[in-house]
Amino acid sequence: MTERTAVLCPDPVRLTNRSDERKQAARAFLGPDPLFPGTRGRTYPGIIDAYHGETGLEMDELTVAALNTAWHELMTRTQPDEYRDGRLYDKKQPLVLRKLAADSLFQRLHAPVPEVAGVRVDPAEVLVCPYSSTVLLEEAIATIARPDGVLVCPEGYYKSASVHIAKYGLRMVSSAATADRAFKIDPVELARTLELHAAQGNLCGVMLTLPGNPVVADYTVAELTEIGRVLVAAGVPIICDMSFDLLVDDHLPIAAITVPTADGPVRLYDRVLSITGNSKAYNAFGPNKIGAACSGDSAWLDQIRARLAVSFQRETTHLARATIEHISPDQLAHNRSRLRAQVDTAWELLAAVNLRLGAELLHPLGSRQGMFVTVEFDAELLTAAGVHTSPELEDLLLTMAGIDSVALGRTGSHRLGVRLNAAAPRYGAGQEDRALELLHQLFDRLECLIERLRGGMTYGDALSERHIPAIAS
Repeated sequence: MTERTAVLCPDPVRLTNRSDERKQAARAFLGPDPLFPGTRGRTYPGIIDAYHGETGLEMDELTVAALNTAWHELMTRTQPDEYRDGRLYDKKQPLVLRKLAADSLFQRLHAPVPEVAGVRVDPAEVLVCPYSSTVLLEEAIATIARPDGVLVCPEGYYKSASVHIAKYGLRMVSSAATADRAFKIDPVELARTLELHAAQGNLCGVMLTLPGNPVVADYTVAELTEIGRVLVAAGVPIICDMSFDLLVDDHLPIAAITVPTADGPVRLYDRVLSITGNSKAYNAFGPNKIGAACSGDSAWLDQIRARLAVSFQRETTHLARATIEHISPDQLAHNRSRLRAQVDTAWELLAAVNLRLGAELLHPLGSRQGMFVTVEFDAELLTAAGVHTSPELEDLLLTMAGIDSVALGRTGSHRLGVRLNAAAPRYGAGQEDRALELLHQLFDRLECLIERLRGGMTYGDALSERHIPAIAS
């Protein structure tokens, strides 16, 4: 096994919990009205929340009207006859939502690209759950977990995934991504990590995050097929978190791929459980949020279905239906266009910072798709400043620049970088209307911090300046 095969991060759950605890402590030391410096003598009030995962997009008018109608029907008890249909609005697995998930949430599995036939998802192959796709993730994990088992998750997974996975006694192990800035799944490293844990007898499954969170990478059909070969050879259950699918242009779901093998073609759809929801592309919230999963593995679906003990209220089904049913392909494309414009702006601001500083000190990872910008910092700059881990970098950005971010360590990576919400930086929940202004402000704060680091300020100096104790070892 090469040095890059397994990304040996600290215990992922402990790292995640300590990150959250440190942010709370740092905010307490900073006080209610902190000020942070920008370039050219500017001063900015407050902490920019670039940590959260909301898109900041608004619902389109047709969906708002449909949702308002649904609310009115519920409040006045004037629901249509369908509302009383015991199959459409089934309390366990409402058919109306399974159909909408098959046709809308999993639409890209149908005919993803000309050279891939894809899969027509049958509503019978779909599971839905109220409120969150995380429920489905946890129940899927529960079906494959065993004591001291390992779940292999390629470098770059959802920031809080470790907490949900550890509930069932599994340990997360990351396989290294490609060493370049593309930050793609490396099939060679993935294969070696899987073979290592298969030989140890503790391999339980694989969890993929595609398209990525934090980093969206662009894969060719050939690249996904090669990753598919590795997964088929491993012969273990595969979970794919594809929650950001419809926020990305031309995403090819890995479950749509058919892998040629010596024993004949293998549909990854029959090996992969794809999980998504309506909270991102469809802007669902609270009572109208649902999660959905699909797979050609009926036995696995049956196991998960048996664990879904929380029933749907008909009201939830009615509201979720309105949210999904009325959004058009044009609106989804419009949403992607808005996100792309914001991310493009972030990349341009980053490039301008490097240009003014006369060195490439900030490196964006992956593509310009999705809603995040993931930035790797120059290692020499941070080493000189006494910053050796991404949690320390995360802390430095919060305490000295007032930028709340996600350390890449929380995503299974050793890279000295952070994930930033470029789509909707905000001061607080529900305050996404100043996103473009705050994006410019964020990079100005960042530039000022880098100037100070280049001038000799260290991480320790920064904490002393703010009278904040260092992170406990």
